[in-house]
Amino acid sequence: MGRVIIILMLLLTNNLYSQESGLTFNIVLDSSEDTTSINGRLFLIFSKDEPTEVFNGIQYPDLKMNLVFGIDIHAWSPNSKLHIKGGECYGFPIVNMNDIPNGDWYVYAVFKSSDINITQKENENIYSSPALITIKDSNSLEATELILSKRSENPILPTDIEYFKYETIVSNLLTAFWEIPMSVSFQVILPNSYYKNSNREYPILIMIGGFGERYFNKVISEKELLSPDMPQMIIVQLDSKAPFGDSYQINSANNGPYADALIKEVIPYIESKYRCVGDSTSRFLTGTSTGGWSSLALQIFYPDFFNGVWSTCSDPVDFRQMELINIYEDKNAFVNRHGLERPAMRDINGEPRYTLRTEVWAENVLGLGNSYHTSGGQWGSWNAVFSPKDHLTGLPLKIFDAESGRINKEVAQAWKEYDLRLYLSENWEEIGQKLQGKLHIWMGTMDSYYLNNAMNLFDRFIKSTSNPKSDAEIQFIYGEGHACDSELPLNLMMQQMLDRMEKSK
Repeated sequence: MGRVIIILMLLLTNNLYSQESGLTFNIVLDSSEDTTSINGRLFLIFSKDEPTEVFNGIQYPDLKMNLVFGIDIHAWSPNSKLHIKGGECYGFPIVNMNDIPNGDWYVYAVFKSSDINITQKENENIYSSPALITIKDSNSLEATELILSKRSENPILPTDIEYFKYETIVSNLLTAFWEIPMSVSFQVILPNSYYKNSNREYPILIMIGGFGERYFNKVISEKELLSPDMPQMIIVQLDSKAPFGDSYQINSANNGPYADALIKEVIPYIESKYRCVGDSTSRFLTGTSTGGWSSLALQIFYPDFFNGVWSTCSDPVDFRQMELINIYEDKNAFVNRHGLERPAMRDINGEPRYTLRTEVWAENVLGLGNSYHTSGGQWGSWNAVFSPKDHLTGLPLKIFDAESGRINKEVAQAWKEYDLRLYLSENWEEIGQKLQGKLHIWMGTMDSYYLNNAMNLFDRFIKSTSNPKSDAEIQFIYGEGHACDSELPLNLMMQQMLDRMEKSK
C-alpha cells in the first residue's frame, strides 16, 4: 500500500512539474488610446533568423515555415499583463510549444482583435519587438516579457488621379445586418476618352480578384489604360475584405448581404456618379480564382441584371468536387475513400504540396477556439459564405470537424444553395434562356487546387442541357495550373463584352 502511495505521489509531482515547466511569457498590451477591454487571438511566432516582417497569416502551410502558436484572449485591458504558458497554445507546424527544439530563437507576439468594430479598420494588428531566447534541455526559462507597443502600418492607399478613383461608401444593408456602421470600398477606373466627350456614356466591368484581393490593388497600368487600342469601359475593382475572410460578393447567413449591397448600393452609386449607360445590357463581370467563382455566381443568381461573365480559374462550381471532397457523400474531409490523406494542393507536375489536414491545421492556428471556421483563411471563408449560422454562438456552423475532419451532413445539405451546377440543374427551365450568350469560362487542366475536377462536372451539365441548349463557352487549357487568367488579355475580353452589348440592343 505504501508503494502505491509513493507511485501516486510521484505521478502527481510529475504532473505538477509538467504544468509549471516549459516556456512562459508575460504579454503586456501597451496602449495610451484604448480604454476598453478587447477580445481576439494572440500569436507567438518563433524563427531562427531575426524577423524582417510582421506575421499576417499563413498563405501556404509549409511544414518548414517559422513556428506559429495561437491562444484566445478574452476581455484584455490595456496596460494589463497576460501570463501565457507555452503548453496552453496551439501551434503549426509543431502543435505544442514545449516541443520546440533546443537552441536560440527569436520570438515576438502579435495580437489580432476579433471585435467586429475593430476588424473593420485597416490597422488591426498590434505586435511586439522580437526577443532572443535560448531554449535548453530543461525547457524552464524565466518568463519572457513581450510588450505589444507597435501597430501594423496601414496600407499605403493611392490617391485619386485623373483616371483612377478610390471610393468608400456606407452600406445601409450591411449596417443593418451587423448593427454597427459598415462600409464597402471599390476602385473606379475611367476609360481614356472619359474627359473628351462629356455626353458619352459607358458600360461597366465589375472586376473581382483572387482570394483577399483589395480594392486599392493595381489591376491595369496607366500605360495600358491610355493605349489607343484599349476598349472604352469603366472598370470597377471590388474589395474582398469581410468579417470572416473573403465575402465572395454574395449574400450569406454569416457575412451578410454583400450581393445586395453590390447590386442595390454600389452599382447604382457608380452609375449615378459616373457617366454609365446604366442598364442590364451594359453591366459585365470578370474574376479569377475566388473572383472567378464570385463573378460566375453573380451572373447565375442575377441573370437579368448582368449581361455576361468572363470567369477564369473558378473556385469549385460543383460541391461533389470541393477540391477533392464530395461534400455530400464523403464521410471525412481529410481521408479519402481509399484510406489515404487527401491532397489539397499540387505543383504543375502533379506532386502534392500539402494535404487538406495540413491546410486546415494551419487555419486552426489562426482561428478562435483553434478552429478554421473563424480563421479568415480559405476554408474559413468558404465555411462562412456557404454554412448556416450557429445561433447559439453567432458563428458559422462547421462543414467538418476541425481536428477529425468528420463531415457534418446537415451543414453539407445547406451548402447546396451555393452549388452552382446544382442550382442551374434545378432552375434551368426558368433561367437557361436568360443566360444565353452570357457564360464564358476558362480553366486549366492541371489547376493547383484540383478545381478543374468541379469544372468538368459543370461542363458535363452544360453539354446536357436542352430547352434551351446552353451556348456557354467553357475552355480547358491543357497543362495550365492556377493561372489560366493569363490566357485571356484584358483588352480582348473587354472587346468581347462590347460586342456582346451591341448584339443585345
